[in-house]
Amino acid sequence: MAPIVGVTPRCAVHPDTEADATCQRCGSFVCGVCATWVMAVLYCADCAARPEVNYLEVFRQGLWGKRDANAWVVGVVSLGLVAGGAWVASMGEWLLAALMLGASGVGVCFFLGQRWARTGLVATPVVAGLVGMSSQGPGALVLGFLMFVSALQTFLDARNRLFFRVEVSEKDLRRLWDLRVNNPLARNALSLGLTSFIIPVFAPFAVLVGALALRKVDPHARPPIGRKAHAIAAIVLGLGAVVFWVLVMIPYLQRLTNGRLFL
Repeated sequence: MAPIVGVTPRCAVHPDTEADATCQRCGSFVCGVCATWVMAVLYCADCAARPEVNYLEVFRQGLWGKRDANAWVVGVVSLGLVAGGAWVASMGEWLLAALMLGASGVGVCFFLGQRWARTGLVATPVVAGLVGMSSQGPGALVLGFLMFVSALQTFLDARNRLFFRVEVSEKDLRRLWDLRVNNPLARNALSLGLTSFIIPVFAPFAVLVGALALRKVDPHARPPIGRKAHAIAAIVLGLGAVVFWVLVMIPYLQRLTNGRLFL
């Protein structure tokens, strides 16, 4: 049978509409209405909705509105400020007590997810440092500045922004996903490799886990599996730790114990 020439491809969902492209996953024709871009790759609507394709959105939804470690730290510190404020007030230090209780109020609202408290957390140490300097000296300003730096880091943290339901850029979301989800075997192997220089029995585990992590690496998978460099580094560190202990540490310990190390 002779091939059909000059036939215009049609959208798989809208047969009356000419196709503009093809889905990069299933290969079906899509029109401009059905074409969906996910992380700079074009898909049909059905493929774009699959969790392994739009994995960053699935990751975002899993953390959206969920309290993070920073919120818990701020909550615990706020309880300490309440107790400290009450104790300071009993000693007649009313200004300091007011500052501590005010800061605790901001911290509690931060823990409860009140969006204004994100800004309040950054502003509180600045106000406290400036006000406290009049009664406590320059040390209060220095302490306030250090707390401001810590609060600013929390304010900019992508995971904390997700708790407050603040939109996070794809770049920041990908970085957070890579840190928390992407090939955890490689991350654990790297930790074992570093630790094996202190505890040598971890060295073979670093090599083994690193090799397993390296086998899993597939940048073309959805979601992609990366951390190839971490896996290779773990293997190198594990082997290096064995050499370090055999050639350096064990002879040194033998000399230190006059050859009685293994007796």
